Amino acid sequence: MKFSVPVTSHVFCPMSLTKPDDFLDAVRTFCRLLPQIRPTNWGWWEPLKQEFDEERLDKLVPKSGNCETIYWQRRKKPKAEGGFSVRWRSGVPTAFDTHSKIYFTVELGQVEQEALIDYLKEASIRSRADFAFVDALTPEYREFARESEAAPYRNRFLIATHLLRHWLPDVFWATVFGPPYVRLFGKERLLTAPAYSVQELGPETVYVQLTERIADTVEDHEGVQSRRKLFKEHLRSDAFYVSGKGYDWNERGPVGDVFDVPTFRLIED
Repeated sequence: MKFSVPVTSHVFCPMSLTKPDDFLDAVRTFCRLLPQIRPTNWGWWEPLKQEFDEERLDKLVPKSGNCETIYWQRRKKPKAEGGFSVRWRSGVPTAFDTHSKIYFTVELGQVEQEALIDYLKEASIRSRADFAFVDALTPEYREFARESEAAPYRNRFLIATHLLRHWLPDVFWATVFGPPYVRLFGKERLLTAPAYSVQELGPETVYVQLTERIADTVEDHEGVQSRRKLFKEHLRSDAFYVSGKGYDWNERGPVGDVFDVPTFRLIED
C-alpha cells in the first residue's frame, strides 16, 4: 500500500502478547480509539483474505490458544495498514528476543491529530510500552531516516527491537519514553526538555511532542529538525544515531557498544 506522506505509529510492548487477553486488549484499544481506520481485512500471512469483524475478535485467536502475529489492511478511505505483532523468540546467541509491537501507517491528514495522540498515550500505558512514537515520513527526512534505519526502505518508518539495542534512530514528532529510556536519560531531564508538550504519563513514562502540529513536519521541516536537535542536545546523551557512525548491526552481536542503549526487561508470560 502506497502513501504520499505516511504517518506511522509503533508501540513497543515488553509483554509477549501471546496471551489472548493481552492480545485482544491491544486490538480493542486500537478499534476504540481509532475507529476511523478500523481494519477491513486481516490474516496471519499474505494475502489478507479474512474479513475483520469487531464483534468476532475471537477469530483472531488460533485454535492453539496462543496468539500469533496478524497483519491487517483498511482498503477504503482513509486507507491504512498495520499489524499486531507478538514477540519474536530467538533461537540463536547472536540475537535476543524482541518486544511485541503494535503498529500502523496512514496518510497524513486523513486521521485527526488528537486521535493519533490519544491512541499513542493510552496504548502505551495499557501495554506498558518501553518506547512508542508517531511521526510523518516526509521527502526531506527520508534520506536520514534511511541512514539511521528508522525507515530502511524509505517508504515508511519500520523499526525493530534489534535496532534499538544498537541505537535510537531519532526523537520523533511524538515520542513515549518508557521505563528503560527514563532510566537512561533521567526523568527530570526528560520533563524539562525543550518541546511543545512534555507530559508524565506514569512514574517511569514520559510523553514528548516536539511541535504543535504533525503537519509541521511538512510545512516547517527545518523548524522540526531544529526541535529534534535541541531536544537531543538537552538530553546530552549518546543514545541517538549520529550520521556516519552507523554500522551493520546484524554483524555486531545482539547489543551495540557505539551508542548508549538501555537494557530491556521483557516480561515473561
